[in-house]
Parts: sequence; structure tokens; C-alpha cells
Amino acid sequence: MWLFGKHTDIAFLFVPVWLTWIIAFLIPTETLNAEIPLWFWVVFVLLIDVGHVWSTLFRTYLEKQENRLHQRILGLAPIVSFVMLFLFAFESITWFWRIMAYLALFHFVKQQYGFFALYSYKACIPKLKRILNDKFILYLSMLFPILYWHFHQREFAWFMQGDFFNFQLFPDLVWNLMVAVYWLLILAWVVEDIWLAKKHEYAISVGRILWLLSTAVNWYLGIVFFNSDLVFTMTNVVAHGIPYVVLVVMYQQTKRKQSKKAAYTQLASVIVGGAILLGFVEEYLWDFLINHDKIALFISAFEYPELSPAVQAFCIALLALPQVVHYVLDGFIWKMNAKNPHLKTLFKTNG
Repeated sequence: MWLFGKHTDIAFLFVPVWLTWIIAFLIPTETLNAEIPLWFWVVFVLLIDVGHVWSTLFRTYLEKQENRLHQRILGLAPIVSFVMLFLFAFESITWFWRIMAYLALFHFVKQQYGFFALYSYKACIPKLKRILNDKFILYLSMLFPILYWHFHQREFAWFMQGDFFNFQLFPDLVWNLMVAVYWLLILAWVVEDIWLAKKHEYAISVGRILWLLSTAVNWYLGIVFFNSDLVFTMTNVVAHGIPYVVLVVMYQQTKRKQSKKAAYTQLASVIVGGAILLGFVEEYLWDFLINHDKIALFISAFEYPELSPAVQAFCIALLALPQVVHYVLDGFIWKMNAKNPHLKTLFKTNG
């Protein structure tokens, strides 16, 4: 069972991720260990990662119906988020980015579980007594690599070096045993899932099994197997950003079919193009006001300004706001409830 139809799922949810694995194994070691080139940053960070954040805008604030359905959270999220971001940025930049890193981690983990839950919903998977709980295995597939990261030095970070806590504990032998148990549990879940489907005579959800396996392999390769900033960025961003944009586009196109009106926020080209444009503007401002490290891309006629700590904290909070609001809104706009009436329609009419 698939979310949007077999060919759509394979083409947009799985193949891009699988291609990153092939590329990772083909890249020479010296390139894996080198600094990320500018073109790579543009493609994966600016276009996909930052762009997918802005695609939320076309699902929320630019839609009259969504404004009405989610009025309270759409109003409160930016105000509360900005105040908190400013206070953290003003108090400690180190702790600001540490908090942002763990927020991002939580968001990425929840999205993977969200898609898994959608596959389960679409396939009408019955609630049966299981040895290996679905939620436990899905979270294990991501949190074990994250645990490994916290106890091993990695050549990459989520936002900045040192944003995740790091400890030294357990010899390599213990970690090797844990890795073996990790994969045995995941494969055991696949066997049990197929066995239960045959025993209780319901259709096996190939999509949800592929989603679980792809998630496990992607997080393991990106964090544990390859100790490379390039591979981590590529695998992490593609697996998170592309499926999200596809979900937004499919949702908006479902609304368009129901209303029989081509609202501009429901056009795939507008959503993708608008998100990329806004992402470019955001990254330009990050470079001009804060980072000052992409002059080769963001050519400016103005000198970089010198900001006081308070103004700098204000700018950082403002520029991080779209990302954090995106995190917050995702907890509300993709819930299968009365406030999101088009979600059920989306998964009934596709797949």
C-alpha cells in the first residue's frame, strides 16, 4: 500500500534517498573528508533544506481556509517563538545553537514517524498484539545512530561544532554488539510485520516497510558508517526535505481538485519556486548580517555591518523564526483531525 501511488512514492519518497547512498559509496575518500563545496551547499542546504521550511507558508499563512482552521496557533507560534529565540540568542550563542540542534532532531524524528503513521493509516493496519512495537522500532531506527553520535567523535555537526553533547563511554566491542542487536531487531520487525499480515489476511504495506528500512539505513549510513559532513548533509537533507515538499504539493493539489479553482498557493511550480526564492533571501540575510562566509555566492554592494550583541541576537532570532515556526506548525497541520479535513481526502484518493 502506498501514500500517493506506487510510482509517485518510489520516484519522490524513496529513489532520491537511495541515490544518496549510491553516491556516498562512489565518492572518493579524500572528497568525503574535504570541506563541503559551495555548489553542494546551494543544492542541498539552500534549495532543499531551507526551501522545504518555506513550503509550509503555502500550506498555512497564504491559505484563507487554513488561517481560519488554525488561527490560534498561526498567531501565537511566531510571537512566542521569537521571544524565546531572542532570549536564548542574547544569553548564549552556544546554547542557542544547541537548543536549535535538539529541536531540529526532534522535528526530523517526528516527521519520519509521521510518514510511517500515514502509511499505517492508508494501509488500514489493524492494532494487533506485537512482540516488536511499531513506534519502538521506528524510533530505534533513528535514536540508536543519534546515541552513537553522542558517544563518538564525528566530523560533522547539526548546526555548529559542539551543538550535541558528547561523552566517552563503552568500548568498541560493546558498540559492535549494540549495532548487531540494532539490525537484528529491525529485521525481526520486518519478518513479524509480514507474518502478521499473512496470518490475519490483510495486505502487506510495502510502502511502510520500505519507509522503516530506508529510515534505518539512511540514519545509520549518514551518522555511523560514514564519518563525513558531506554524506551526513546529503542523506539527512534529502530524506527529510524532499518528502515534505511532496506532501505539501500533494495536499495543496488535493484541495485544488476539490475546490476546482487554481489558487496560486495550490500550484506545484509556485510552491517549489516560491519556497526556493524565499530560502535564497533568508540565506542572503544570514550571510550579510551574521555568517559572512558566502561572499562568492551572495555578492553585495554593502559592507558587512558590525552589530551590537542585542541587535545580533534580534537578527538571529528573526532569521531562525521561519525554521522554528515550521517545527511548531508541523505538530498541528498534519494531524488527522477536524482541523485538517483535506488529509483524509488526500489519502483516500491516492495510492
